[in-house]
Amino acid sequence: MKSPSLRSARDRLLGAVRTIESARRAGEPQYVTDGIYRDGQFFRFACADLNERYQRRRIELVVAYDSSAIPLASPLAYFTGCGLGVLQPSGRGPILDLQSIPAACRILMVADVLDRGSQLASGAALLRQSKGELVEIVTLLEIAASNGSKNLAPIPTYSVCTLR
Repeated sequence: MKSPSLRSARDRLLGAVRTIESARRAGEPQYVTDGIYRDGQFFRFACADLNERYQRRRIELVVAYDSSAIPLASPLAYFTGCGLGVLQPSGRGPILDLQSIPAACRILMVADVLDRGSQLASGAALLRQSKGELVEIVTLLEIAASNGSKNLAPIPTYSVCTLR
């Protein structure tokens, strides 16, 4: 069980998340986490939480899924002392050179929001084409009602905060 102070910090993080109407799917909300990135204390809490979780897990490569995950993936790569790559969905920019990933490389994929999980599943499938091992998918925000973590099973997921 999490301490009351930790729960309240995560609740404050959730308060910084905005919802806007999705441009792709009418009537569905889109979750925007820029309020967490703009507030120094919130961002520091998120980075410290991830640093504590991953600093002893022998991560060798942090992969940001899409450019929106770079602000979270960069400090994580720095704290764990490993490399950083960016995996862009095809057609929207450069894709990480999967052939350059060494065999048995322990990979951590970072995303901004875990909603349904279908986009992250396609990113995980791309990473499986390399010889590396996808250890976990970490996100800043998980939308629990969308069952994204269940759709990504058996890949383990971790989120800094969860919107129920």
